[in-house]
Amino acid sequence: MVIHSGNQSLSEAVQEFWEYRDLLWMLTVRQVSVRYKQTVIGIGWVLLQPLVAMVIFSVIFGYFAQLSSDDIPYPIFVYSALILWTLFSEGLSRAGTSLIADERLITKVYFPRLIIPLAAVGSAWIDFVVSLILLLPLTYFYGLRPTWSLLMLPIAMVITMVLAASVGMLLSALNVRYRDFQYTVPFLVQVWLYASPVVYSTSIVPTSIRPFYYLNPMAGLIELSRFAVTGQGSFNWLGVGISAIVSIALFIIGSTVFRWVERSFADFI
Repeated sequence: MVIHSGNQSLSEAVQEFWEYRDLLWMLTVRQVSVRYKQTVIGIGWVLLQPLVAMVIFSVIFGYFAQLSSDDIPYPIFVYSALILWTLFSEGLSRAGTSLIADERLITKVYFPRLIIPLAAVGSAWIDFVVSLILLLPLTYFYGLRPTWSLLMLPIAMVITMVLAASVGMLLSALNVRYRDFQYTVPFLVQVWLYASPVVYSTSIVPTSIRPFYYLNPMAGLIELSRFAVTGQGSFNWLGVGISAIVSIALFIIGSTVFRWVERSFADFI
């Protein structure tokens, strides 16, 4: 392994990152173990949180507000969106504050700093996989059966992780210099939640503004996740395409800003 001074080319950065791939996995597992250490039910919180949210949303928005669920049982309608939304929100939140949380690691040993926010997103992915345990029993309980559409779920998952990593990298780098961003992250996640079709269907969005609505990359991905889980309704390929393009564009921007700010991390942490 060679430690480079100055700016690295993209190929050098990718090669160096590949050399440290084992560290990425170790930090990912470490984040999960530390997060649930000394808790009574441990990783069971991963199952409890979306389940409780599903019940609350179903009562408030499904029963009282009578929001449309496109003829899908409302608990499944919400849960199929929540699992993907939680992957995004947790990945973004953990990545956005990851550099500050691991400041001692940054100042004591050398490794590609990009591994830290990516490990944070990886820990959210492990939570996502665990949350899928409830998916099959819930769908059977409400009379649904898995179909070929379930194969679309990994596509939604991968794009969502890229999006979470993109925004997380950008916020984590900015958070090192400007600590105001640690307060921006929860506010951003909360606003983004209500701007995304988690508790409501995109069918209530006027057709005239729907193309602009899909500029929110989570809109198309949540639709895809819902279709993948239920096999009912449809999703908009335009929305998924916009989500993929926006995620890639944000990844390029986020990684560029991160690499530019990275040189001065030790001075500000």
